[in-house]
Amino acid sequence: MAFSKRYYELKAIFSLWKLLTVLFTLFGVYFANAETIALVSEGETNYCIVSPVSASSTEKFAAEELKKYLSRISQSDFEIVTKITDHSIIVSSTNSLLEIEPRLDIPAPEREEYGIFKCEETLWLVGGSDRTVLYAVYDFLSTLGCRWIAPDFDFYEGKSQFVPIKTELSYTHSSDRIEKPVLKYRKLYIEEGLSHNPENLKKMVDWMPKARFNILVSPLDYEGKGRVRWDNWREELTPELEKRGIIIEVGGHGYQNFLNADMENGQLYEAHPEWFGMDKDGKRSANSHMVFCTSDPEAVCYLQGNLLAYLKAHPEIDIFDFWPPDSETWCGCPACQALGTETDRHALLVSKTAQFLQEKLLSVRLECLAYSRYTKPPQNEILDRNVLLDFCPINQNFEHQIYEEKSENNKAYKENLLSWLKLFDGDISIYSYYRKYAWRSLPVIIPHYMQNDLRFYRDCGIKGISVYSEPGDWFTYGVNHYVLGHLAWNPEIDVDSLIMDYCTKLYGDKANLAVSVYGELENIVRFVCKIPHTALKTTNLYNEYISRLEVCSIKIEAALNLHNSEDPLYRHLHRLKLMVEYATQSARLMKFTSEENKEKVDEIADGIKILMNEHTYAGVFIPR
Repeated sequence: MAFSKRYYELKAIFSLWKLLTVLFTLFGVYFANAETIALVSEGETNYCIVSPVSASSTEKFAAEELKKYLSRISQSDFEIVTKITDHSIIVSSTNSLLEIEPRLDIPAPEREEYGIFKCEETLWLVGGSDRTVLYAVYDFLSTLGCRWIAPDFDFYEGKSQFVPIKTELSYTHSSDRIEKPVLKYRKLYIEEGLSHNPENLKKMVDWMPKARFNILVSPLDYEGKGRVRWDNWREELTPELEKRGIIIEVGGHGYQNFLNADMENGQLYEAHPEWFGMDKDGKRSANSHMVFCTSDPEAVCYLQGNLLAYLKAHPEIDIFDFWPPDSETWCGCPACQALGTETDRHALLVSKTAQFLQEKLLSVRLECLAYSRYTKPPQNEILDRNVLLDFCPINQNFEHQIYEEKSENNKAYKENLLSWLKLFDGDISIYSYYRKYAWRSLPVIIPHYMQNDLRFYRDCGIKGISVYSEPGDWFTYGVNHYVLGHLAWNPEIDVDSLIMDYCTKLYGDKANLAVSVYGELENIVRFVCKIPHTALKTTNLYNEYISRLEVCSIKIEAALNLHNSEDPLYRHLHRLKLMVEYATQSARLMKFTSEENKEKVDEIADGIKILMNEHTYAGVFIPR
């Protein structure tokens, strides 16, 4: 036995020695191939930035961003020119390369790709499109130490980005590379717009390409109330979005935006009652949640005409979300029922409308949902492959991954998604709920959970991901948003290093404490707090988790005692403590719910409301 033990010890040592040998060899190759390029020496710039003469607004903006950040890092002034010199950093799309250097022989990135190349003493930051030129610039700057962990919202107090100061500025180029996203569509949704305004929306737009999100989605008019609508921000946002090459997606729950009883001076229902949906009593209904009679060709023509007029008046829109009303009831007339299931009728209308717009030579693309009762694919209709389909697992159980069959909800979503993938050969994106309104700003921290989901989606052939993006509680979900941007580009990225990166930039020397707290929140909140579809637990289990959260609070409080309240770090730690306090109270609420102690449940619920209302503008809570 002693000989056997010693044998395996020696075998393990030998295996470790072989691994280290391989690693040292790889590091040796890396450093042997790496070239250090002095961008600034003794306060003097060695390179200029070259932008094509016919550069688009996005290419020009990319060059300006490079100049801005290089100048801030080095405290030196970089010049933007239009002709290549011996020491140049070229900022260009593939289309503009021939203008700069007709004989150039470097790989040409495709539309959503970008490349960073070195040819002799020249650096090339090249995008397959104008938008990805900007990605190349921010990637290059990140290799110099820049980070953009969040939009520059006020409550980040200047810590949303990090720009190092280096009077001697060098770039290490190990090899030419092309970066390609795994997911083609990477969206931020405004959705309910509880905390958006023009100022913070512009900050969010500025951050999007730094995190490589490429689509901003705005409601046409959320719930028809006029408060959250594209036209409220259109004039201010469109130039900022177009300058960055960000795709503009508008729409939402809204057949009724183009056919409703208030149209024609309130006379449409009286003039054409047959256009409106039939309720269960056999009466035509003017209720906005009733889907119009999609079997009536004149009604469809009227709706399509109004949609066409809207899109012609809004040429900036690239993708239009064409959804039924929310919490809708479909027309019950015999002609509509003969068209098939709700999903069949939805697919038929969307396909007809997509073809109608194509015939009118509009380049706008339609998007629709597989949502609510129509997550199952149609039985008889085939959705037009040019339509973008967003699959919505609204009742996803976050105790389990989307692909795990321990949850009946998740099992059904997985089956329906795989069925869609078999039947539909167009692009499918996931309308995720990784920041959910029903969470009421609870700190549901899920970086590793998102990674597991996105690996599954990638392997299935999914093309996109989205998330709600409320500035009002961005601090709570900031680490999720930061990680999701990276995961959408590459689901295999090291999530732990991203979390540490986020915490280092935000919490400074208390980064390790913050990482440990985020880890506890990730391992506790989605299992025991007041989250839809999370199962009730035993009193002992609640007590265990509550105790762990209380330990987090104690550790944060100890750190707070070491810092001045005027220090931004103090306030960031205080925000983190508020997140933990809310999670603790929510877990206690669920504990007493499981014990059927209504008096304690009501008492804690009142306390949570007070906590949220007292800290409304801290970036942590959005009271509802």
